[in-house]
Amino acid sequence: MPISARNQIDGTIKSIKRGPVNSEVIVSLAGDQTVVAIITLESVKRLNLKKGMRVKAVIKASDVMIATD
Repeated sequence: MPISARNQIDGTIKSIKRGPVNSEVIVSLAGDQTVVAIITLESVKRLNLKKGMRVKAVIKASDVMIATD
């Protein structure tokens, strides 16, 4: 499925914390990094997301911030 978002990062679902409406999905990335997504519980069910599943974290943002040490 082609999409316009260019920031697509391969990862593996580390954990899913289901709430009554939204769920927190933690995705492990290369280099011992993680990204956290808050998505609807309905999306978790529809995508049949499970711990250990390979996924793409797709990031679409109108603003990107840069930080230095």
